[in-house]
Amino acid sequence: MPTLSCKIASVEAITNTIYRVRLTPESYVVFRAGQYLTLKIKDHAHLSFSIASTPMEKDVIELHIGGTELNSSIISAIEYIQNNKKIIVDMPHGRAWLREEDDFPLILIAGGTGFSYIRSILFTALARKSDRCISVYWGGREIQHLYELNSLNKLLLEYSHLKIFPVLERPTYGFCGREGTVISAVMKDYSFLYGHAIYIAGPVNMVKKAYICLCAERGANSSLIFGDALAFI
Repeated sequence: MPTLSCKIASVEAITNTIYRVRLTPESYVVFRAGQYLTLKIKDHAHLSFSIASTPMEKDVIELHIGGTELNSSIISAIEYIQNNKKIIVDMPHGRAWLREEDDFPLILIAGGTGFSYIRSILFTALARKSDRCISVYWGGREIQHLYELNSLNKLLLEYSHLKIFPVLERPTYGFCGREGTVISAVMKDYSFLYGHAIYIAGPVNMVKKAYICLCAERGANSSLIFGDALAFI
């Protein structure tokens, strides 16, 4: 995979555990919506991050780094990015990219910052200007973990074929969404998922449970479920 030098355009703390990082690439590398890049932090192993921006955005690469809890690797990555004007990334990686050649209804499922993977796929699919049905399920523990929910809801005014379903494990008063896990929300909404293209990102255990439940209990096509975490189950 080609390496790419990028300038640090901005590092924004969205919450106390989630950061939005924007990079300016010195040259353009072709990638597909849903792929990821790797970043080497000094002597540490390569860290992988989904590309939240779309292939059409040639002047910026956006990453969402963090989660409900920051681990030492994530802390190292953020500190490294904050303390350097340029970084070297390796991209593109991953085979769970958006299959644009089909028109199956799309179900996009994200847990936490797994939304970065879903975001690139969503905006790429919308840019096609087709009437392909798209349902987005985004789950988190608390409302701050759904950090782009307001922006997503605004899309509903423009795209009649788009549906957004926020899901919280710990909802607060006034939350206009679902309570529970993101997988339970999908299971409640669909009795049969044959003929749907499903893209999913989040913790490996979540993805594993989703794959098993959606295939065994809802008849989803295993060949139409995509997610890089599936390689580890």
